[in-house]
Amino acid sequence: MAINVASKTLISQADNYAGNFGEVLRSSAIFWVKSDSHLRTTISFSNYWKYKNFTDVRVLVNLRNLWGEIVNRKVIDFEKGYVCNYLPPDNFEGSVEVEAFSNKNIRIPYAAVMAIYESSDSISMVHSYARAYSQHEIEDHRTLSDGEESCWTLRDNSTNSSFSTVHNGPNRQERQRAVLRVRNSLGIEQSTEIELPELLPFQTITFRPKEYFLNLIDFLDGEPGNARVSFKLNGGFSRMLCGTEMVDKTQLQVTHSNFDYSTHDTDIIKDGVVRAYMRTPNVIGSFQQEIVVYPDTNAGVYVSECDGETETFKTGEIFGLSFDSSEGKLIRFSRTDNILPTRIVTALRLNSQPQNIPAECSMGVVHHKRPEKNFHWMLVSEKFRSQVCWVDFQEVYGGCPDSAEFVFKLYTPNEEEDLVKNLVRSDLPENCVMELSSIFNYASLTDDYCYLSIWCSYGGLMFFSTLEKNNSITIEHSF
Repeated sequence: MAINVASKTLISQADNYAGNFGEVLRSSAIFWVKSDSHLRTTISFSNYWKYKNFTDVRVLVNLRNLWGEIVNRKVIDFEKGYVCNYLPPDNFEGSVEVEAFSNKNIRIPYAAVMAIYESSDSISMVHSYARAYSQHEIEDHRTLSDGEESCWTLRDNSTNSSFSTVHNGPNRQERQRAVLRVRNSLGIEQSTEIELPELLPFQTITFRPKEYFLNLIDFLDGEPGNARVSFKLNGGFSRMLCGTEMVDKTQLQVTHSNFDYSTHDTDIIKDGVVRAYMRTPNVIGSFQQEIVVYPDTNAGVYVSECDGETETFKTGEIFGLSFDSSEGKLIRFSRTDNILPTRIVTALRLNSQPQNIPAECSMGVVHHKRPEKNFHWMLVSEKFRSQVCWVDFQEVYGGCPDSAEFVFKLYTPNEEEDLVKNLVRSDLPENCVMELSSIFNYASLTDDYCYLSIWCSYGGLMFFSTLEKNNSITIEHSF
């Protein structure tokens, strides 16, 4: 929930944990889609409203062009199965909005939907980022349409081009001056104003920093940078899709932006255990891991501890740790003033070859204010060799006992009956990673995108799933 406090906006983590979103009868998500000879987009979602909360919904899929004009509207009834994999038409670029409607409170107003972008040499997935607010949210001032977005990695060089995509809400947004800032690995920042014309309802726009900073490649000097942008939407949530594509269109990797916490506020931890944790999962294969803390944190000087090494960094600096290993890591975070914001935006990057665009999964930190979570669901695919991996925040929740119960269920587009496997922790791999085909009989799996749900009696786990194509990997945390 967003609350205006003086000149800043408080992004309340406590309200988010408590599900304090008011009466929610509509849930939605909007994605950029493009399908041509270089890129294939799939919008995938499951009827989790039914299998998680036993709630019936009516789902609409709205296809719009870049100017926000409706092209097609389709009702999804889930009669054949629990999963829908929606493909936009060929030679199309625009947006897809997924809306779920119910006659009872479905609690969360943003729909749990995935987009998968497949190029000739890569695959990338991202969960819901943008959405259009419902009218009652606008009237109740439960909106955040004044965008102060950051956590946008820049990788511009002779072969790569970075971009972000924004979707306006259901109302016209008057012309404006957006502010785009780019920062290099040394912490040096450049800024420019962008004259944006009036935005039409549901219009999709794209920012490409190299169009506004002609020296961007030299400025970045071969190292990842960061961008942040200030803008306004009318009735739309300001989250952006952030991507890097190869100039020859053979690879694309995406993630989502996050709030600029040097501009916004969040809850502060002052008492008890004033420490937060990030754990990255083990991944099968030869992948280098990189851990990143995006630079626009709540103002302060931070301390990280990993593998016995302690380092400090401050707001405005891009902080990263690289490991020539697919093995997961534990990082502990604190701050020198002995207080801690509840949100520190981090990322896990995975890569197998230097010439590839790395996968980037936007994450965050876990602390003692975070409630337990027992139910998880995620996108998987046998065709793209999905791994299922998890981490145990034992520092917060005490550690998963060997007797903890796990219930795995696989949901597909064409089967009304789901596949179920009941196990306990001692049945599962010690290193907390396994291939999808090791959970269920290979013959029962399909090449379609499916959804895996996991219920665990212990509430301190976080799950991830992967997709792989050629030497490219993508990873995303579960819902």
